[in-house]
Amino acid sequence: MFSGSIVAIITPFHSGKLDEAALQDLVSWHIGEGTDGIVCCGTTGEALLLSSEERHKVITLTLKAAANRIPVIVGCSAAGTLETIKMVQEAQNAGAAAALIVTPFYIKPTSLGLYQHFIEIHEKTNLPIIIYNNPGRTSGEISVETLSKLAELPRIVGYKESGSDLTRPVFLRQTIKKDFCILSGDDPTAPAYFTYGADGWCSVAGNVAPKLCKMLTQAWKDKDIDLFRKLTDLLTPLNLSMFVETNPGPVKYAVSLLGKCHNELRLPLVSVSSQTEARVKEAMIHAKLLS
Repeated sequence: MFSGSIVAIITPFHSGKLDEAALQDLVSWHIGEGTDGIVCCGTTGEALLLSSEERHKVITLTLKAAANRIPVIVGCSAAGTLETIKMVQEAQNAGAAAALIVTPFYIKPTSLGLYQHFIEIHEKTNLPIIIYNNPGRTSGEISVETLSKLAELPRIVGYKESGSDLTRPVFLRQTIKKDFCILSGDDPTAPAYFTYGADGWCSVAGNVAPKLCKMLTQAWKDKDIDLFRKLTDLLTPLNLSMFVETNPGPVKYAVSLLGKCHNELRLPLVSVSSQTEARVKEAMIHAKLLS
């Protein structure tokens, strides 16, 4: 259902406010560069730092700019089940293609709690659901066993992985007996994740190099291993530079170098150091994104 190069899009700000024009321009640029899908209101979009009004505006503006040309997936993640349901219902009413839901942060539920969390969301909403495993952000991890049980539900359609276990796609393919998309959520290991069975990636670096990210996923699909390796070598320094400091600090700086947003984040996030700026620039020059 969802595959290829999907960008976890930034939320541009200017003078402390949502930069609506920049957001819509970014969406149009991504479509022109070949991006297969967009995730808005995710980690890279500083979702937890948006007001409810800003969140609603980001969703509606992204959908309007996309104009049904590519799917828009909305990050719908909260610590509690009831709040998550409200977020999914909002995305559903706006016309999103799916909800990306990270395992609850801070609360640290048991496997049974996680299972019932997603069951409740599934029962109270109508959108397709992609479950997101990001233990580095949530201090919790969903097991393959729990995922496989949840995948039996008709609208649990996929899984995004930002953990360190590259073998998960293998076991998920063996246990899930339906069409189920598996997406990498970690740029540095995404090429390796493809070799283990991923259908695509939700990329941070895709904000900066959407055409190259699309080319890499297409090269793997076409079994053009030489091109796949060449693009991996080209993109790896950029992929690594996006996480030298907390995401989205480096990527916001990178996109600002392209002239597509202001280098502005919401506190408690701050602009990256001069050392990180130098590393990001060097990676962008290596990828031929800057001269």
